[in-house]
Amino acid sequence: MSTTVLTITLLSRVLAPLFKDLYTGAKGQAKQSLDKLSTVTGTRKLATTLMRIEKVKTIWSTEDDVSLKKFYYPSMLDIDDNNEAIHSIYNLPDGNLVVEGIVGQGKSIFMRYLACSLLNSEKITKIPALLELRNISSKRNLPTIIDSFLKTSGISGGDETFSYLASSGKLVLLLDGFDEIPEECVTDTIVELDTIQTKYPELKIIVSSRPQSSIQNLVGFRVIKLVPLTDEDYDPFVKKLIPSTVKRTEVVDALLACPEHIKGIISTPLMLTLVIVVYQTEKEIPLSLADFFDKLFGIVFTKHDKLKAGFNRQHYSGLPERRLRQLFDAFCFMAVQTGGGRSLTRRQFNFAFDNALKYVPECKCDIELFRKDITKVACLLIEEGLDLTTFLHKSILDYHAAAFVRELPDVRADAFYKAAAEKYRRWQQVLSFLNVIDRSRHSSMYYLKTMETPYSELVNAIEGIDDSKLLSYIITTHGNPILGVLSDHLVSWGPANTSKNELDGRLFSNLLNGVMETLLAAHNSQIMEAFAISGSNMDSDSKVMHIPLKTILETLNLDKVRENLKTLEQEIRDNIVDARAAISAEHNKESAFEDILETASVKAAPPRKRSKAQVSK
Repeated sequence: MSTTVLTITLLSRVLAPLFKDLYTGAKGQAKQSLDKLSTVTGTRKLATTLMRIEKVKTIWSTEDDVSLKKFYYPSMLDIDDNNEAIHSIYNLPDGNLVVEGIVGQGKSIFMRYLACSLLNSEKITKIPALLELRNISSKRNLPTIIDSFLKTSGISGGDETFSYLASSGKLVLLLDGFDEIPEECVTDTIVELDTIQTKYPELKIIVSSRPQSSIQNLVGFRVIKLVPLTDEDYDPFVKKLIPSTVKRTEVVDALLACPEHIKGIISTPLMLTLVIVVYQTEKEIPLSLADFFDKLFGIVFTKHDKLKAGFNRQHYSGLPERRLRQLFDAFCFMAVQTGGGRSLTRRQFNFAFDNALKYVPECKCDIELFRKDITKVACLLIEEGLDLTTFLHKSILDYHAAAFVRELPDVRADAFYKAAAEKYRRWQQVLSFLNVIDRSRHSSMYYLKTMETPYSELVNAIEGIDDSKLLSYIITTHGNPILGVLSDHLVSWGPANTSKNELDGRLFSNLLNGVMETLLAAHNSQIMEAFAISGSNMDSDSKVMHIPLKTILETLNLDKVRENLKTLEQEIRDNIVDARAAISAEHNKESAFEDILETASVKAAPPRKRSKAQVSK
């Protein structure tokens, strides 16, 4: 990025030549829409929208928006088995990409950085359209949020204008958080993305997502993974947050002295930042993932106060910290349970709070005072406008919901795990935390109960070369949806079955990928044969053929589908082995503890009196 500080005025001036070129080449409605942007007022509106990309709130600085340039530490990507530091979007490989990273690995910040790298004080050749996919819903699809971005930027004209910009090669689509799309919208979004990439090969699309999301299987997108942080990153990373050499050296020395299993946990920007926040107050590094979040909760309420002798901040709610934590855990659980995501409307916030109080009535307090505690004091959530409250990071919501489950007695925990299995997409990230902080119960009450039977059915379906058995399995699990096919490309799939368990969701993404690969590998005559057999009509305008899934699979080769499902089968098999090992380890602990108690009881018992006969012997 340029070292010159960008202002709205400067950015407007640099954008002007780009829009002059776009306006010159435009026609019809697109030309009318771009007419406004060829003016000073028009470019200034776009510049204002783009300048917002650089300003963010972070866990390190919760009170004010800060410039991304002040704290950003260059992310490393695994590209062709080489770790490469990315300083600009131009360092990325060609083509459409999925940036994959685990929770806290800095995907959202990286996407913002990529967008900002297109903005400089000398020359701008592409417009970054950074969109948060969590805004997709049953009422707002991907084209809708793209159109909303354009309108906010001062670009009207709808589909025709987007079509022109996408075809020009001067627009980059950066789509953040695919894993946050509601389950019922995932299939449609994948198909919409596939349609866009097929229609506009000049448009570069970059999507960020956590692992095991359906987007990784979309043909035409290359998956590149964010690289975990290592010991060598500690000093330069901490330097971005702590200017003082003395304080920085103290933190880095403590990090380097950590046990290896802790270094494994602090391999993401989020966890490393949390370590620094916790260490600044506690002067020690927590020894587990649970400790990080548990200590963090207390610190965000007192981080400023511990520097002031004798000062103890009064919580607005009037609750002591233990009760406030209890209520917050319950609140987060209810927020997930009632369908709320990282951002909650006032109605969703109130509903989650009311349900939390039903479970922990001993934590009763005024809702507005609770809101002040978590937004003004702790800053774990931030208020966005009049009707929206957003968690600073989604992992805060997911962890504290998991912490609520961890404290449940076995009977209630068992009931939760059964319910979560039926709504896997909703609880996916919470279950990931529980796999760490409630490992044994997660394995016995959830994973094995949920996965062993469907896993056996999958194995039975893909073993051998019997296509009829595999086809029967697919139709049984996913029905017979009508697929929209344009030439050799899938453009619609619907309606898709809702995932009943963890395997269902992963099975669908692998099946979808297998079908897409099958269509690409098929001869046009085979696809036309399937279409003829289906007896369906072709859309006269779009030329899309509507063909039942069963007809496609019966007509074409199933090898690609089988390959994708075999890859999934291996992953599930390894997870089942790990779950059984976790349960066995817990049983060994229980047996050892029982032996200890029994031994202690024997030693504590008074010696039995011997009879005279025994004494004489």
